[in-house]
Amino acid sequence: MLSPMSDTDSSDPGGRPIAVLVDREGLGDSLLKFPFLRAIRRGFPGRPIWWIATHQTSMADELAPFVTGLIDRVIHHAGITGSSREVRDRLRQLPPFDRVFDSRTHVMSVLTTRSVLTHNGYYACLPGYLLSDRRPPGRWSRPRNIAHRMLSLAEAALGHAPDWHGTLEAPPAARALAERRLADGPRYAGLAVGSREVRKNWPLERYIALAQALVGQGLTPAFLIGPQEREWLELLRSAVPQAMFPEAEPLDPSLGIARLEFAIALCRRLSVAVANDSGIGHLLGAVGTPLVSLFGPTDAERWAPFSASEHGIIVRAQEFGGTAMDAIPVDAVLRAVDRLMRSPLSPLPLAGEGG
Repeated sequence: MLSPMSDTDSSDPGGRPIAVLVDREGLGDSLLKFPFLRAIRRGFPGRPIWWIATHQTSMADELAPFVTGLIDRVIHHAGITGSSREVRDRLRQLPPFDRVFDSRTHVMSVLTTRSVLTHNGYYACLPGYLLSDRRPPGRWSRPRNIAHRMLSLAEAALGHAPDWHGTLEAPPAARALAERRLADGPRYAGLAVGSREVRKNWPLERYIALAQALVGQGLTPAFLIGPQEREWLELLRSAVPQAMFPEAEPLDPSLGIARLEFAIALCRRLSVAVANDSGIGHLLGAVGTPLVSLFGPTDAERWAPFSASEHGIIVRAQEFGGTAMDAIPVDAVLRAVDRLMRSPLSPLPLAGEGG
């Protein structure tokens, strides 16, 4: 249950915070909203930003160290989705807001929240910007991609294209450890072989074949192995003896380095990377690593990583006659890596337009 908030003077419209409403966010979902978060922080300087999640949000967990200076308050498990009396009671405990940015897509939840909260401006992600006070200039339909969709809400509130640029930085201890495990000299190609869903994984034998081909091109594969992929270590080491495994050794707790901090530092050591539709894929994009993103059963237009460097390529199984990840051939991924390595090429494709 939400408790009354007293650290903002709600009687003074000039002191009202900005609210961002979300439903449930894993790491990838939260990272897709970072450009929007930077945009509203710069667009509304001095306004406190409250991030309010109905359920869990990574902004309160692994990303908490990285939102210092961007988010002033995170409220998670707030229970504000729906239109029940309990939801309305919880909403009434919140203070008046200056602007409300609602990322949710359940119409009754948005309508209920808009009618209960006191606000100076409301911006929603619904089709056609339904229930929003304004649309982005010149736009009638929302972008399909989540990151661009959120940015369009900032554009609607500001009346112009927002400044979203930025990246994620690791602390010095994490950078030093990453430099020891991926030393200067070689050009590293990061291979993020896993995800939380098996159906989103490009077959491991294809990653092995890709790694072997990259060695032949003078690159050193660096496999980014999470806890759920530890069982693959010996197979990968045997198949690609030239490869590096910077996350294979556990982090020494005495160093005070969080796993995500170390992952960010490793991303910065890579010349290029290949990843499935996964949290590490979104992290690579957020850091700005030139990225080849592999998509099959999930919607690339909706979930494509937002690249901080604006450089990347998406390879879809549908381009090769299938929807499963095994439809993507090794040669296609190798060509994409080669393009990224040869030139500062085109950005990740912008999402198509949706309702």
